[in-house]
Amino acid sequence: MTDPSIRPFEHRDAPILTAVFSDSVRGGGARDYDPAQVEVWVSAAPSPQDFERRALKGDLIWVMVDGADQPLAYGLLERDGHLDHLYCRSDQIGTGLASALYDHIEREARSLGLTDLFTEASEAARRLFLRKGFTVVHRRDFELQGVAIHNYKMEKILRD
Repeated sequence: MTDPSIRPFEHRDAPILTAVFSDSVRGGGARDYDPAQVEVWVSAAPSPQDFERRALKGDLIWVMVDGADQPLAYGLLERDGHLDHLYCRSDQIGTGLASALYDHIEREARSLGLTDLFTEASEAARRLFLRKGFTVVHRRDFELQGVAIHNYKMEKILRD
C-alpha cells in the first residue's frame, strides 16, 4: 500500500468529505461526548455544496488520501488563520494522519504569511492541538438544537 499523501481539495471530494466529517464525529466524538451531543454535532455536517462554496470563496482545503486517491482526512483553513475543520475517518483515528495533516496546514499557513492560527476544538482535537503548541483561550459551553455541548477556543502564535 502506498503511503498517504496530501493534496488540495478537488470538487469530486465534496460528498466524501461530508461522510468523513460524520464518520469522524460518530467514531471519535463518541469517546468524549454523549450520544445526543454526537448526533446534534453530526446534524451540523457540511453538505457537499458547503465544501464547494468554501473552496470557491478561497478557503483552503487539503485532503489526505490513500494510494487509491480516496480521502482519509481533511483540513479547512480560512485565510485569516481560522482552522475550521480537521477531521479524520474513524478507522484512521490514532494513526498519526491528523497530526501529519495539521503539520502540512501549519507549513502552508506560514508560507501564506499568517502569524497565528485559531480554532474551536473538540475534546479530542484539543488534545492534538495542545501537542502542537496551541493554548486554550477558554472553554465554550453552548447549545446546539437544544443540546448542551462544548468545545475550546484555542490559538497558536506562529514563530520561526
